[in-house]
Amino acid sequence: MQKVSIDELKPSMVLAATIKDKNGNILFLKGVELTDKHIILLNSRDIRNVVVEGRPVKREETGIENLRKEIDERFATAGRNPIVLKIRDAIKDLLM
Repeated sequence: MQKVSIDELKPSMVLAATIKDKNGNILFLKGVELTDKHIILLNSRDIRNVVVEGRPVKREETGIENLRKEIDERFATAGRNPIVLKIRDAIKDLLM
């Protein structure tokens, strides 16, 4: 499974989780194979990320590593506060 941005979606990708809108209404069930129309609908409903099966989007490791380093640098002045470190780690996890 991989969390991907709406901009990275391509037809034939398969949803690994059910997609709901802001009101909790189900848009697509887990297992749906996406089409161009599905992607347009997700975009129109302001869905920004979805989880898809497999590892369909290969990202440059160097780009992600650079972002992780930048995040570490930005949080360096926060000290060892456990809450702040959890926030930092959560942000870094979103890059995966």
